Amino acid sequence: MFRRLFYVIFFLIAFSSRGQVFDIDSLTKIINLENLAVVYEDTQRNLSISELLNVKNVEFKSVSNLNIGISFSNYWLKFSLKNSSKTVTKRLLSLESIVNEDVYFYKIVNGKIVENTVVGVNYPFALRHIKYRTPVFEITLLPNQEADFYLKTYGNGQPRNLTGLLLETFDFYESDVLKMFFLGVVYGILILIMVYNFSFYFITNEKIYLIFLLQVMFSSIAIAYFDGFVYQYIFPNSGYWSNQTVAIAMCFTFIFNNRFISEFFNLEKLAPWAYKTFRILTVLVFLILAISFLHPVGFNIFAVAMSILTSLIAILLFVSILAAKRQGFASYLFGLLATVCLIFFGLVFQLHIIGLLRDTFIVKNSMHFAVVTQSVFLALAVNDKFRIIREENTYYQAKLMEALNQYSQNLISNIEAERQRLATDIHDGLGQNLLTIRNKILRSLKEKLISDKTKETFNDLLEITTETLDDTRAMSYNLRPPILSTMGLTVAIQVLVEKMQNSSNLKIELEIKESVDGVVSKDLEINIYRILQEGFNNVMKHANATHIDLKIAKKEDRIEINFQDNGIGFKQNIKINGQGILGIKERVALLGGTINIVSDSGKGTLLQIHVPINKNSPMGEM
Repeated sequence: MFRRLFYVIFFLIAFSSRGQVFDIDSLTKIINLENLAVVYEDTQRNLSISELLNVKNVEFKSVSNLNIGISFSNYWLKFSLKNSSKTVTKRLLSLESIVNEDVYFYKIVNGKIVENTVVGVNYPFALRHIKYRTPVFEITLLPNQEADFYLKTYGNGQPRNLTGLLLETFDFYESDVLKMFFLGVVYGILILIMVYNFSFYFITNEKIYLIFLLQVMFSSIAIAYFDGFVYQYIFPNSGYWSNQTVAIAMCFTFIFNNRFISEFFNLEKLAPWAYKTFRILTVLVFLILAISFLHPVGFNIFAVAMSILTSLIAILLFVSILAAKRQGFASYLFGLLATVCLIFFGLVFQLHIIGLLRDTFIVKNSMHFAVVTQSVFLALAVNDKFRIIREENTYYQAKLMEALNQYSQNLISNIEAERQRLATDIHDGLGQNLLTIRNKILRSLKEKLISDKTKETFNDLLEITTETLDDTRAMSYNLRPPILSTMGLTVAIQVLVEKMQNSSNLKIELEIKESVDGVVSKDLEINIYRILQEGFNNVMKHANATHIDLKIAKKEDRIEINFQDNGIGFKQNIKINGQGILGIKERVALLGGTINIVSDSGKGTLLQIHVPINKNSPMGEM
């Protein structure tokens, strides 16, 4: 209780007396640099550490926010510590931001410089005493030693953030574990999104997935710069290219983002003005990128121009999505949420960069939240859009199949109607004419005045006419078996089986336990007959079979037809799409049934056909 009270009193004193000498053993384990340091702004940018120590009128002031923002002045921070203990005491001073190019750290004891450390991207990473993503300085105080510490950063028109923590080594690495856990979650989400898009691009070859992947990739590189990973792992010996990486990454992020939004929301058709504006902004981004290579002035122009352009693009995104919605674009909600998150966190990030917001967890990680939320919502938007497309495709495929089935039904019905007409014409026309000719020949043969040679000729004509008449009757029967209309489907099947046995060497075993008359509507019964007829024809033409086992059974809601032969069969991995099989499949589909073909080389073929019973038929009502 008394210890907590002591800390409260200490902090009240600390806030009211910044610039005083603090006993390092009395400080808490983790303390903000704002609570220790006072600041001097060198607007002339001409003071060195030696001059600063000798000048008497330098006035350091207390500040509540060390996030300085964009400045052309040099800044000096000063704080004083003492070690009242009898042991050596060590602390780490960790600056939170990577945006400081160079930071100079001085330790002054009795007016003399005893330590001089420089940390920044203009110095190789390997030369850092403590190899960490952001500047970290080690503070060592000998027993009963008092020292002044100075931090200096140059102002060159770029953002400056001297927010930092003074903490023990264990607490430093403990806090780093928490930071790395957060960054692991962030980069893990982004990597998953990139893998997801690469997989779908590989599968579908749709360029929108590749565009989105590149957008997320360059966004990840941009935040990797602000996390210090680019300087640490990619360009540890080049401050120029380390800084230039963020310019390249941010510019290409916006380029691919503009392209993605234009493609995803089909702005070229739904909002042509937005599409043209995005193309103009893309040209401006390329121009800004070219200027950024001219360090340091060009890079400063890049920082300012990108801040302005970011705001314009974010607003344009918002307006474009609303315009696409008004034009009837279905999947806009996730895109709208992504844009809102980008605008909000992007604004927070810009305010933080220019020094208007203090460092908090959300503020200093605002770019991470902007990239992650936008990427996640856009990934959901892509998924939602293609879900809608898949549903529409399924709907239109169903409609197409329905239309094709209707077309097939009409086609087959027309074919059967035409067959019936031809059968009638052949029977009533050609058949009757042939019968008349045959009768006249018979009457002529009965006449006594004709010669033997004429009789021989008439007998030949009689034989030809009789054969032609039989062929005509068979043709008429095949075109439209009259027995189907007069005697019903069951008898028609039995007659068909008997006819096939008489006209071939096939042994056919037929099993029909009960009548199948009326199981389907009258105009569709011909399809069952044709399916069996085509099955017999296929066996005689291709199967080299000697035996057929045909079983037809009526179940509660369907007719089951098993057509088994002992022929040569065929391999299941070989697609059989002859006219016979296609005809059978079309008629089964027309009946609303299913067909399964089971076969193997040398083991015959089995056709399993299920046809639903017509509920409106007398048989279906039983």
